[in-house]
Amino acid sequence: MKDKLRLYARVFNKVMESIMITDSGGVILSVNPAFTTTTGYTEEEVAGQTPRILYSGKQKPEFYIHMWATIHETGGWKGEIWNRKKNGELYLEWLTISAVRDKRGKISNYVGIFMDITERRKSEKKLQLHARVFETASEGIMITDTKGTILSVNPAFSETTGFTEAEALGRTPRMLHSGVQDAEFYIQMWASIHEKGSWQGEVWNKRKNGEIYPEWLTINTVRNENGKISNYVGVFTDITERKLSEENLKYLAHYDVLTGLPNRFLFHDRLSHAIAQANRQGHWAALMFIDLDHFKLINDTLGHAVGDQLLQNASKRLESCVRTSDTVSRLGGDEFTVILPHIDETEDALLVAQKILEELALPFLIAEQELFITASIGISIYPFNGADSETLIKQADSAMYRAKEQSNNYQLYTSNMNATFYRKMKLENGLRKAMEKDQLRIVYQPQMDIRTGRINGIEALLRWQHPEMGMVSPNEFIQIVEENGQIVEIGEWVLRKVCEQNKAWQSAGYPPLKCAINLSPRQFKNKNLIETVKQILKETELDPSYLCFEITENISIHQIESVLTVLHDFKEIGLELAIDDFGKGHSALSYLKKYPIDTLKIDKCFVQGIEMDRGNASIAKAMIDMAHGLGLRVIAEGVETEDQLAFLKDLHCDSIQGYWLSRPLPPEGIESFFIADQG
Repeated sequence: MKDKLRLYARVFNKVMESIMITDSGGVILSVNPAFTTTTGYTEEEVAGQTPRILYSGKQKPEFYIHMWATIHETGGWKGEIWNRKKNGELYLEWLTISAVRDKRGKISNYVGIFMDITERRKSEKKLQLHARVFETASEGIMITDTKGTILSVNPAFSETTGFTEAEALGRTPRMLHSGVQDAEFYIQMWASIHEKGSWQGEVWNKRKNGEIYPEWLTINTVRNENGKISNYVGVFTDITERKLSEENLKYLAHYDVLTGLPNRFLFHDRLSHAIAQANRQGHWAALMFIDLDHFKLINDTLGHAVGDQLLQNASKRLESCVRTSDTVSRLGGDEFTVILPHIDETEDALLVAQKILEELALPFLIAEQELFITASIGISIYPFNGADSETLIKQADSAMYRAKEQSNNYQLYTSNMNATFYRKMKLENGLRKAMEKDQLRIVYQPQMDIRTGRINGIEALLRWQHPEMGMVSPNEFIQIVEENGQIVEIGEWVLRKVCEQNKAWQSAGYPPLKCAINLSPRQFKNKNLIETVKQILKETELDPSYLCFEITENISIHQIESVLTVLHDFKEIGLELAIDDFGKGHSALSYLKKYPIDTLKIDKCFVQGIEMDRGNASIAKAMIDMAHGLGLRVIAEGVETEDQLAFLKDLHCDSIQGYWLSRPLPPEGIESFFIADQG
């Protein structure tokens, strides 16, 4: 018996669980060393105390009432309880309380056995957290043993690959191999894992349905307490969308969104490659700069949607004119380039250019109407016109501007074109300050009634007095201000000056005359045009009947309804309207009877040689008869000889304008002309 008691004593003192013995009233009689280790209280400190010395306050009184009721009813209780150590620290313990009865069956003692489970609970919570992360992670996770056998996968794995956990367990990651990567790839991957403990990179795998997809994969090793590898963990993300986005960005960086053609960036790369290839192989290469003539007019009159369709259709025609090895690019707007990386002679490039002109000249059917455009093409040849991209581009650009002087034309670069190119640049820069520096001038050319020989009108013409280049022809600078939009500001300035001058002449007693002003397509589409005209007429106090706007045929070939609205607004103000350079553009005879036009002006190209050229004579007669049939007055431009005047008189033309009568004159010259005409 003594041996057994000594054994109990050793167990009491050696066990890791804390033990506390109380009497039937709950007074502590004894505790073991583990109790002291856990709570910080020695046996001497707690002897004679009650377990309340450990109470944390986290449990409500009802908790203890229920606990002791259970003990008295069943003889014991077990569960979790928060207690407080001597140093005030709270801890969670697993407590078992048992009632000890004497021989008569009465409770003589209570024995409480407990252990601190705070750290265990933290570990459990951490494991639960890890499990939740594993289950809810958006990345696919796969855990294998050292042999590569899959032990666990998360839902994201199944969602990405199509394999359920049941289908994946016991198999190896080889079930996902797509065949895109070769054996060498995996050898290097596992070599890195064994050397560094991890690997990450892009892998192409295969889903259960056979679809191949890209993923970003990270593989890490897991080691046990002995430092040996026990598991491998693979974490991956499906990067299909990212790859598509990268491809899209790459496309946007190199290709034009509207036409699908290579853009400016890829054009430069292709041109550099073509030059390098031609240099290595000893052949020639050609570069073409292509500009669509009058595209801005179509874009402005019919809208950007129609303009975009026209560019798309034009780009397809350009591609149809070249070989698959050639490159058609869109630099922006209506500017295209063609790279011919291998030609044997200059004629090869010229044939392609001619083919392009012919294709683009065919009608385009867009928005249920036929549209016509032409092109201007500049050509430079490697190595004769330049040995690098920059030079070839500059030379082709110069040649293109020379081609635009005639429209629907191509020009091969020649050395004297540089002077033209630099002159255009100088004009562009100078025009920005021409108004500010008072360099613009207005001259007037008289018009004469053929029947009476009296002056019956004048036309205002714009000139530019450049400080270095002298008088610049409007043929040079008008197109520039049309392209950069400066024509709107200049046009308003011209209108004001002309109205002021005409009113001043009338105030000075000169005979009142109608003054004609050219209205450009860009001005015609200015939404503030009508209000601007009204305001200037009001400020200058000029009677609108003494003002005539001359518009070209090109204004009137698109969007007839919007054109009619503006023209009727002009007529409502009291202005007269004339069609200028008739017969030179895209004549639409059916439109003439719809528009409120007063005057038709025959272009000078039909007047030249009219007395000898039967063709011009017939055309002029037809125009005059047609105009008179529509109730229109006719003015013939460019009359330079007495014979031309006589011939036009025989055709019953109403008025003439040209050098035979007078060159364009400054205001003081017109005043002298008025005096002479009156005399």
